[in-house]
Amino acid sequence: MKSEIDRDVAIITCIFALSNTASGTLSPIWPIYIVKLGATMTELGLIFSVASIAASALQIPSGLLSDRFGRKRLHALGVLLGVLPPMMYGYAGQWLELLPLAMLAGISNGLTTSIRWTVVADISSDEMAKAYSWTIAGMLTGVTVGPFLGGFVSDLYGIKSAFIVCLLLYSATFLLSVLLRETRSKPKEGPPPVPTDDQGSLLKIALIFSATNIIQGLGFYLTTPVSPIFITTRFNIDYTQLGIIYALGSGLPSILIQFPGGRIADKYNRKKLIIWTILFSSPFTATIALSRNIIELMLSLLLNSLILNIAWPAYQALMMESTPPKRWGFINGISATTMWIGMTVGSALSGFLWESFGASSPFYAAAMIFPLSALPFLSLGTGGQSREKFCPKCYVFRTQKENYCIVCGTKLKDIWVRPRER
Repeated sequence: MKSEIDRDVAIITCIFALSNTASGTLSPIWPIYIVKLGATMTELGLIFSVASIAASALQIPSGLLSDRFGRKRLHALGVLLGVLPPMMYGYAGQWLELLPLAMLAGISNGLTTSIRWTVVADISSDEMAKAYSWTIAGMLTGVTVGPFLGGFVSDLYGIKSAFIVCLLLYSATFLLSVLLRETRSKPKEGPPPVPTDDQGSLLKIALIFSATNIIQGLGFYLTTPVSPIFITTRFNIDYTQLGIIYALGSGLPSILIQFPGGRIADKYNRKKLIIWTILFSSPFTATIALSRNIIELMLSLLLNSLILNIAWPAYQALMMESTPPKRWGFINGISATTMWIGMTVGSALSGFLWESFGASSPFYAAAMIFPLSALPFLSLGTGGQSREKFCPKCYVFRTQKENYCIVCGTKLKDIWVRPRER
């Protein structure tokens, strides 16, 4: 059983890595390509918004369908649809022709995003945060390698060559998705599932994480569409250098912090960890706009990435452990939908702020908005966790003070769990 779990974790980690490398190859050059086809900064935001709307519209349906009919086939369909847009991007003669392709890319994301996060919960045991740290590290590896790869091939062979690389990587992702086993009905190892209190409890969890996701999505995408243009114009760098800045300033630090982040999430209170990382990372979004040279820019990106991403495994694990397993696909669908809603609004506002108030304004706005995403977690009370002793052999919790099970003598695990009615 453990070998099957390890295999599943390895496959889904590789899927995260390949798919995000594919999308990452376009991140430094995609806004530049759109503007070269005649789009204004506001129209650039429109392209990003169309993709976000398409993705957000399908997150909840895909989560519900995966809960009912299974994860594997629906996920594979979504990946297959993602192969088509990079095949066609290079044939566009004007920016308007990119709108249906951006919508199709959004549909692909809508069918796959929530399912991938749910698969991790399906296959992980009581150390869910550690499993998430591996898959998030895989995703961030793609986010790190992709921009460098995209910038490098664009400098050597032109922007359209990045579309070919993206196409090949998405094709490889599809092949891996076929190897992924169906996980929906897989019995979980580790602590027994936390019983659901009532529909009101599920609604509260959904509202808390939805509010946080909308605010964070808005904050992220106030800067995402305009960042490549801001950096290349202010510091006069080429695509390869832009990719290196993305990789070393944001991607690599985010990867490295995941493994201690997973251990910290299993050891300490997750609610407090999430709140503090949100508050301490936010100011460094503003310092990006204040950077006078590449070193200051890299330092701002690095600190923002390190501080914020250390709590990512805690965030995912807390959301899953606060939700009954039969609703994991649904709650991940809601989470992804609300994140995409925030990203849609942020994308639409980014170009408007740039043109109305200057190139630095999206960064200042994001730095002011992002701390608000910590407020919903204050209503979680204990943060959804308490320390309890669990016997992995008897598969029950123990109220005893001793460190060894009084029934079988097995050493007890001291773990964080959601408060439960006994």
